[in-house]
Formats: sequence, structure tokens, C-alpha cells
Amino acid sequence: MTRRTVVTACAVAVCVAVGGAVGYATTAGGTERAGTGRAELPVQAYLLSYQQRDDLNRAYERLVERCMRERGAPVKALTHVRPPLKDFLERRYGLTDLEQAEQYGYGLPPSRDAAPPTAPKLTTAQRRVYDGASGGGQPRGCVGWAVRQLGDTSRARDTPFAMDLQRKTWDASAKDPRVVAAVARWSSCMSARGYHLSSPVDTTGKAAVGKAAERAQATAEVRCNRSSGVVRDWFAVEAAYQEESIERDKDTLIAERSAALRVVGRARAVLDD
Repeated sequence: MTRRTVVTACAVAVCVAVGGAVGYATTAGGTERAGTGRAELPVQAYLLSYQQRDDLNRAYERLVERCMRERGAPVKALTHVRPPLKDFLERRYGLTDLEQAEQYGYGLPPSRDAAPPTAPKLTTAQRRVYDGASGGGQPRGCVGWAVRQLGDTSRARDTPFAMDLQRKTWDASAKDPRVVAAVARWSSCMSARGYHLSSPVDTTGKAAVGKAAERAQATAEVRCNRSSGVVRDWFAVEAAYQEESIERDKDTLIAERSAALRVVGRARAVLDD
């Protein structure tokens, strides 16, 4: 399933990738309603939350605006765009929100259709202050200054070790016989409803003609997700894989998360100022 990356001012090197592995699952409450009995995957204890990432983006934007103003090249407030998905888990194993599927099909509610990220419109003079040099990207510009104030780097905020772990466990769980069996039940359920799809996270064949047809197909997916138990089973299998991986590399994960939280702390201090 295609992931969206939603950030502000993507010209800077601190863009935030939204989500994790291919596809997303339910929100916390939705996960529990789907029968997993748990609200989060184990790896989420080592990842920044959407709110923490949002705080980082807002602090970065505020610092850039302050720097531009103080250097005599003020810009309009940077447009803040929040992630369209509600959290890390949403749609990880396919659609689970029946009401949303009935209303919007595979789409998101209008309030969550975020515009694609765009760099701020700057004059040549402003660009030199923003980037630091006509060639762009130099540390002495406001972009680099803001990053240094936060101690922010893509490595700190993106927790790459934890992100790589959750990608690997998703891939491993997708091949697990228990998940394969659950997906087969889901596919059989969909076939009985007239839709021939291989997996709840496979986008092939989901281009229904017309919005009404799309809503009907998306609704069928949610119902088959529930009756087949695919979300519950997949969640449980992946959680077990993650627990094993975390036990092996806990020290690395803790150190990485601690570094990210220090950056978040500085971001919140900026927002509280």
C-alpha cells in the first residue's frame, strides 16, 4: 500500500516520514475493537508518536520564521500540514473503519486530505537567508540554524533502527503461515462478495469505477477483515516477532529513543517560549 509523506518545508533535511511498513492498521481503539486485545505494537514504545513528530515540525517552523525575521528577511508563517493518518497503526493490515469505508471508500475524510508539502515561496534575497547561500543547504542559513537549535537530525527523529525493525517484522509476519491462512480466509470472503483480491494490503484491483462502487468494495473489505480475523491474527503474529527482536536489541533501541526524546524536549521548550 502506498504511504504518504506529509511534512512542512521539505526543502530542509528534517522531513518527517509518516508511518512505517507497507500499509497501516487501525487506531488504538479500532485495534481493540478488531479483537487484538492490544492497543499498540511493541515497537511503538521506541518510536516517536505522531504528536511528538508534529511538535518537532511546529518548533522547526517557528525557529525558521524567527530567524528570518531577525535577519531582516521575514516570511509569512510556514503552512503547517499534519499527517493525514491518525497514527502509526492506521491501515497497517487493511481497512478497519466501517463508517469511514461506507462514506469515503478508500479515501480519508475531507478534513484529513492534506495538501502535498511545498517549499515556502521566497525571493532570491530571502532564499539566501533561508538556505545560507545561493547554492542552498549551507548550515549558516536559517534552516541549518533551526536544526542546530533543536539538535535535530533525521537520524534522531526518525529512529531508524526501530523503523527498520518494524519494517522487517511486517515483512516476516506477512509470510508467516498463520497470517497466510488468515489472508486466504479474507480473500475467500471477498471472492464470495464478488471481489477477487489477494490481500487486504494489496492495492491491485482496488481501482473501483465510480465512488459508489468504491464505497461498496471498501465496505466489503472491512466486513471481511472482521469476519476472517485477519487483523487480529496479523497483529498478534507481528507483535510476537517484534518482542523477539526487541529483546535482542533493547539497549540500541533505548539509546536511540532517548536521543529522539531529547530533541522532542527542546522542541517543546521552543513551543512553550
